[in-house]
Amino acid sequence: MAGQNLLPAFPAANSPQRLQSTGRAKVALKPGRSLMDWIRLGRSNQDLNGFKGSTMDISVEELTKHNKQEDAWIAIRGKVYNVTPYMEYHPGGIEELMRGAGLDGTQLFDEVHKWVNFESMLEKCYIGKLKVTTPIHKRESTPAQPAQIKNLQQNGPALAALKPPSGPVPPRFDWFQNKNSVSLVIYTKCKHMRRDCVIIQRSELTLLCILYIEDYNYFVNIELENKVKDNYDGITVHCYLKWGFRLHYEYKKETGKTEIVFPKETESQWSSIGRFLDQHNTFRNTKDVETTYHSCNIESVSEVSHDCKLLCIHLPPELSMCVPLGHHVHVQHNISGMTIARSYTAVIKSLLPDKQDDRLGSVIYLMIKIYKDGALTPWIGSLSPGDTIDISYPEGTFKEERLKDVTDLVLYAAEIILMFFNKTEKDILWKDQLDSLTQDFKNFTVEYVLSEANDNWQGQKGRVTKEIMETFTPASTKDSSNLLICACGPTAFTEIVSQYVDSNFVH
Repeated sequence: MAGQNLLPAFPAANSPQRLQSTGRAKVALKPGRSLMDWIRLGRSNQDLNGFKGSTMDISVEELTKHNKQEDAWIAIRGKVYNVTPYMEYHPGGIEELMRGAGLDGTQLFDEVHKWVNFESMLEKCYIGKLKVTTPIHKRESTPAQPAQIKNLQQNGPALAALKPPSGPVPPRFDWFQNKNSVSLVIYTKCKHMRRDCVIIQRSELTLLCILYIEDYNYFVNIELENKVKDNYDGITVHCYLKWGFRLHYEYKKETGKTEIVFPKETESQWSSIGRFLDQHNTFRNTKDVETTYHSCNIESVSEVSHDCKLLCIHLPPELSMCVPLGHHVHVQHNISGMTIARSYTAVIKSLLPDKQDDRLGSVIYLMIKIYKDGALTPWIGSLSPGDTIDISYPEGTFKEERLKDVTDLVLYAAEIILMFFNKTEKDILWKDQLDSLTQDFKNFTVEYVLSEANDNWQGQKGRVTKEIMETFTPASTKDSSNLLICACGPTAFTEIVSQYVDSNFVH
């Protein structure tokens, strides 16, 4: 089943959903070494930092001495932790954690799980601040001599031949107005801009717009000169949001223009757009942007199966946010004094076209399996309408435009759709909707495969195997660059799929 359908690594290196056949992977922990066991240990009053709770400043020289499994310190964002007692609790295993022992592990941490709240996780292991002394080299400056200037001018062509900085071209920002509205225009140079690539957050006069452009975030951050309306009706727009702006997308390769139009509260001509704030006109790699959470309300909770729930989450009124296809958000909550975060891919309300929710940017849906012995899902399973939940901005690297040229799509799932692998029939999610889709769309099929089927089950039985995968992969396209194979499920499941499809890209 070798193919040529290779794409940049997905998920991103810092994504909690990353599939890796090599590198970091979860390992089987010893009994009594789960996250909940670690939380209980932190509350036991044991001396986890090695100094009976006392703190002190730590030099780089001192940090480097503690690089053994029985004596391991690590620095993250300028804070030093004794991770010796955490070794056997680390989901990635002792060897993975030892990669940062005796070092500043900030970059390593961000590459693997930037979204984890390490300060809460390692709170009782905190030793102190890392002292970093950077030598200052002063150099006296002397005015350039005429001969030197002439030499630079003569060497102009050679200087011009230097390679430009790598990465996308930063966007260009502009604005204009009439008496009724003010428009923000961002020329992104990206031909795939969509509504779900834009986040808008507004509080009084403060406006923050975040544009997702390839692997970068572009920020528009302004304190507006005057107020704009909270909401408006009766205007035909490409995208309409509750509290009053509209988005126009012009798919022009040369500009990637994105226009955001806010109706003014009162008719007037502003003397300026307002005051630019600290983040304005900054262009940052997504992996360098800190995770931000917003308190949202649970609007509804519905049962999907005996252990899976569908949550409708209403975003705060000052925030408009869509989650791009295949992207995820983080859910964060304090469990027994420790901040725990997990990642969940956003879903639609229903697979059926007439059951969709058209409240663009104001609600998101998460389908979450509840594990009785989980660290976070028991709390999620207890949520009711009216409760609050902390949700992050979306993250992910899947590009929807990738589907444009795909002629054959094969999905292997341990939890959701198409080649649907489950333990028992009662574990199948949205089976009635999937069966309905197979009736409405003749080019869509579903094969259910059960590993613990009863005697009455007439469908496929077993676990994911190469033979099953080959059976349901279109024979004429096994070597085609237009074949896309997707996998969703536990790490062991997705690694098996990746192994069987050889060099085909697995999303």
